[in-house]
Amino acid sequence: MRSAPQFEWQLDHGCGQTTQVPSRFADLVNNLDEEAFQSLYGRWQPLEPAAIAELLAGSSIRWYIAGGRAARVGAPPRHHEDTDLIVRLGDLGQLREVLADWDLWEAHNGWLRPLLPGIGLEDGHEQLWARLDSHHPWQIDIPLDRSADKWTFKRDASVFLPWELAVHDVGGIPHLRPEIALLHKAHLDRPKDRDDLAVAVLDRRSWNWLAETCDRLGYQTWAQLVRDRANSLSSKVMDAGPQ
Repeated sequence: MRSAPQFEWQLDHGCGQTTQVPSRFADLVNNLDEEAFQSLYGRWQPLEPAAIAELLAGSSIRWYIAGGRAARVGAPPRHHEDTDLIVRLGDLGQLREVLADWDLWEAHNGWLRPLLPGIGLEDGHEQLWARLDSHHPWQIDIPLDRSADKWTFKRDASVFLPWELAVHDVGGIPHLRPEIALLHKAHLDRPKDRDDLAVAVLDRRSWNWLAETCDRLGYQTWAQLVRDRANSLSSKVMDAGPQ
């Protein structure tokens, strides 16, 4: 999701080092409205998933669409401030070749750094923003995925699924399954996250998985919201049955 990324009270950089991020700074940036955010970081005009698919056609990059677009598959559409393109970290070199005519910037802890040719990604940095150049808006938010042979939840590696259960095809475009996209929203719990949950289209198995996983990770408020949503849908099905 497009935001000033990875704002946590303590950030683990994967090398035994952590960075303390003042909670007030994190709260201020993460709570900016869209107009204020773009005033600070620049304008966004996200590419649609179909345009991204065309851009990456012919490459062997492992990628999929996540965020609100993935959470809303099958549900009424809404405006999206960005398009979340998840790319395997191991495919970063190939991605840089495919996007050689684009400007790629590392986005980390609220600051941006151009990823210039011949310069590697800083250790622990796992998000890029992409635009054609400074005269154009940002168009792609690219979180980098360290998962290898299975999908693994970034916030807790004990939560994982086989790729075939984590990613599905939507009109020829790989998307993260809605229940997993919603799991990523549980700790954020913003109004738009609850809106996405309120219209989500899942089967009973997926609702159960999401509720149980939220419970397991300590997201009790969302676990209850998920169960309430699933139960309300079940009640509607029963009410619509034979009289």
